[in-house]
Amino acid sequence: MDAISPLRVVLVLAVAVALISCEVPRPRYAQPSSSAPVAEPSPASALPPAPASPSVSSPASSPSASSSPASSSAPPPPSAAVPVVRRATGAFTAAPGGQEAPSAPHVVRYVVEVEQGLPEAPEAFAADVQRILSDPRSWSHTGDVAFQRVAGTDADLRVTLASPETVDALCAPLNTAGEVSCFANGRAVINQARWELGVPHFSTGLTAYREYLVNHEVGHGLGHQHTPCPGPGLPAPVMLQQTYGLDGCLPNGWPATTGG
Repeated sequence: MDAISPLRVVLVLAVAVALISCEVPRPRYAQPSSSAPVAEPSPASALPPAPASPSVSSPASSPSASSSPASSSAPPPPSAAVPVVRRATGAFTAAPGGQEAPSAPHVVRYVVEVEQGLPEAPEAFAADVQRILSDPRSWSHTGDVAFQRVAGTDADLRVTLASPETVDALCAPLNTAGEVSCFANGRAVINQARWELGVPHFSTGLTAYREYLVNHEVGHGLGHQHTPCPGPGLPAPVMLQQTYGLDGCLPNGWPATTGG
C-alpha cells in the first residue's frame, strides 16, 4: 500500500474546510405586507341580525311619506299600552264577518286584515275601521258613497294593519322609513306604530288620530290628494298630512268637518 503523499493530505484538508464554511440556502417565505388592506365590516354587516321573533320597539323619527312625523326634533310620543312589533310575519288574517250593503249610489266594499304576529285582534281592528268608515262624518257625508265591510277577496280595497317593516315592503318604492302609513296597490296600509302611538301634536287624543289615519289613507284610495291648511286656527282638512304637523290648523279626522 502506497504511503499518503503530503500533497494528497493538503487537498483533503482544503476540501473539508470548504464544506464546513458553506451555508445551505434557506427557503424564502412570502411575508405579509403591513400595507395590505384588512376587510372591515360595513355598518350593516356589523350589526347583529334582526331577531326572527317579533321585537318590541318604540319608533324613531325620520319619516317621508303621506302621513308621517315632520322631524326628529319632535318630542317622543308616549309609550303604547300595546307593544309596537317592528317586524311580524308578513302574512295576514282577514277579519271575519261584515255588514249589510248600505244604500248609496256608489258602495265601496272593503276587507279589513291584520298582520299575523301583531297583538291586535282582527275583529277589534275591524270594529274600529267599520265604526270610522260608517260614521256620517266620514267620506259618506256627501251621500254619494258608502262603505261596506266584507269578508273574503271580493273587495274594492283593503284596510291593513301591519308592522313597520311590513309597511315599508308594502308601500315601496315610497319611503315610509318604518314610521308611517300609505295607500298602495289597493291597500290602505296602517302602520301599527302610528296606530298605537299616534303623534304628540295631535292634541285631541289617540282615538281622534286613528279616525284621521283611516280616513286619510282611504281618502287616497278614493282618489283624493293632499290638501294644505286653509288658515291658522281652522280645522285641518283630513287630506292634510297631519302626522307631519298641522301647519297652524286644528287637528281633525273627519272629511265632513271641512267638506273633504
